[in-house]
Amino acid sequence: CIMCRAEAHKLFSRKPIFDALGVQLFAVVHEHMESEIKDFWPRYWGGVVLFDRGKDFFKALGGGKLHKKFFSGFLLNPRAISNYKRAKATGFQKNFRGEGEIKGGLFIVGSGKTGIAYQFIEMNFGDWAPLAEVIEICTQLQKQQPGQGELEQP
Repeated sequence: CIMCRAEAHKLFSRKPIFDALGVQLFAVVHEHMESEIKDFWPRYWGGVVLFDRGKDFFKALGGGKLHKKFFSGFLLNPRAISNYKRAKATGFQKNFRGEGEIKGGLFIVGSGKTGIAYQFIEMNFGDWAPLAEVIEICTQLQKQQPGQGELEQP
C-alpha cells in the first residue's frame, strides 16, 4: 500500500545513518506477488526484502495474532485517513493489489542474545515508527557493542 511504501522509503533513505551504526535493514512482506515486489524494490526499498510465508513477523507484532481491521481500522478511523493523506502527499504510486488489511510495524533486534531492543506496532493504518526514536535506539545498541579487541561477556 502507499502508506507502507512511504514508510519503507523514509527508513531506507536514512540507510547511511544505519550503516554507520552497524545496523542491517530488512523489509518483511507477507505476500509474494512478483509484480509488487519488483515495483517495491528498489523504488521504495533498496535493501533486502524477506517474504514471511507464515506471517510470523506480523503475528509477533500482534501478540500471536494478525492485526486486521480494514473497515473500522481504516475507513472509520480519522487517524488512519490522516496517515493515508500524509503518504499520498509523497507522490508515491498507490494501488489496490494484494491483501491490504494486515497491519505491520518494526522490530530492532540487538546482536547476540540481546533479543528485541525495540518494537513499534502499527496501531492505526499508516502509523510510522518515530525516526528519531529508532535512530536513538540503534545508537544506544551500537554503544553497547564490545569494541575491537575486547571480549564479549557470556
